[in-house]
Amino acid sequence: MEGSEERDFDYFWQALNKENLTEEEYLTRILGPKYLSMRLVVPLTLAYVSIFVTGVVGNIATCIVIVKNSMMHTSTNYYLFGLAISDLILLTLGLPNELSCIWQQYPWVLGVTLCKLRAYVSEMSSYVSVLTIVAFSMERFFAICHPLESYTTDKPQRPIKIIFMIWSIALVSAVPFAMYTNVNYVEYPPGSGEASDDSAFCAMLLPDMPNFPLYELSCIIFFLIPMVIILVVYTKMGLKIRKSARTGENSIVHSVLAESRHVQSRKSIVKMLSAVVVMFFFCWAPFHAQRLLYVYAREADYYPDLNEWLYILSGFLYYFSTTVNPILYNLMSLRYRRAFKKTICCHKHSRSPNSTIIHVNHNINSSIINNRERNFCHCGSDRIPHRTNLKCTFRSTIDQAKEMLKLNSTRHECNRGPKSSIDYTSVKVTEENNARGMLISRRPPVEHHLSNENISGHGNGVNETILTVSSAV
Repeated sequence: MEGSEERDFDYFWQALNKENLTEEEYLTRILGPKYLSMRLVVPLTLAYVSIFVTGVVGNIATCIVIVKNSMMHTSTNYYLFGLAISDLILLTLGLPNELSCIWQQYPWVLGVTLCKLRAYVSEMSSYVSVLTIVAFSMERFFAICHPLESYTTDKPQRPIKIIFMIWSIALVSAVPFAMYTNVNYVEYPPGSGEASDDSAFCAMLLPDMPNFPLYELSCIIFFLIPMVIILVVYTKMGLKIRKSARTGENSIVHSVLAESRHVQSRKSIVKMLSAVVVMFFFCWAPFHAQRLLYVYAREADYYPDLNEWLYILSGFLYYFSTTVNPILYNLMSLRYRRAFKKTICCHKHSRSPNSTIIHVNHNINSSIINNRERNFCHCGSDRIPHRTNLKCTFRSTIDQAKEMLKLNSTRHECNRGPKSSIDYTSVKVTEENNARGMLISRRPPVEHHLSNENISGHGNGVNETILTVSSAV
């Protein structure tokens, strides 16, 4: 078999010699055209420039948002921070070189060192990406499907240690590709033993590789196995969340608040991470397909045309994967959008002192309601003077209002005397309201009046709001 291949190879060179081709024609016959068609180069250039700009800006923004916002200091975001760093490395060191190769495919003029560095960085970054996605997928899996185990083992140092292991594995695993990638030359004239300087190209050729399935192992270990793991993990998470949602719907006590911000939060997290995973494998599948095609089908008649198509597609999706993650964060993560607006767009959720501490005046004692999540006295403007009478209407059921008051009384040990300003008998819903066609929602209106004389200042200069609760039927 080997003898027949050598004879075919000799016949090929002899046929080329008889044609008396020039060096340029000869290299075009062997390596393909030196310059691609402008119809292809211009769109690819615009696409790569867009990817570079959005990828660099988006990943830097991701790092800044995670670093500057304490609410973003979660295990998942630590992994996403490492993923953003990997994407930045690949964008800055790999994409400019890829763009130069589109305009001129050969010769390679950057030397052997940068040729090996290019191969090493691309492999290392891809390994970091896939291992990071596996890591934060497992993190979410334990948090959703095994919350008790996740809580007992959840420590701030754990994701940092895992990220360090991921980068260590990726750095070591990419070494063989740097070793066997080299600057290659085509012999011209054929049989002369002299290399054509204009034929230099950076690649890892099969004859230079050891008798070892390097491409196959890379595809199996860092693509197929992680894909199976992640599919199984996300399937189990989806079933768990669906079961939790059904349990909430069938519960006796069911309201908009209780139904579950918890379940909704889980759904949003799984949607975002699932989208990241789907896009990652969609972007990397053509890359591995092109490699396996080179190993097993390079002698086929359809290989040249299919390889050219896969080369363009895999190169585009290869770098597109580095810019898609920040886009997904903005579209699918409410927490990230808020932090992004606050950090990047200087969008401050200004919170006046009125919304920080609220005193409910009972003439004898007062209870402090620490309201950090939402502004109960926000009437459409953050620039309302402190000494302005405000009316803020809220909707709540009678049971919820009573339970809230009971809860506040229990938590803050607030004893109401006989002169309490809250009249429970005045808060009622009559049948007459139903006859008038009033819509009795879960939260009927209760007015909160702020009076000038109830505003007092403390030594720290922060005004507190004294909130008198009266019924409005």
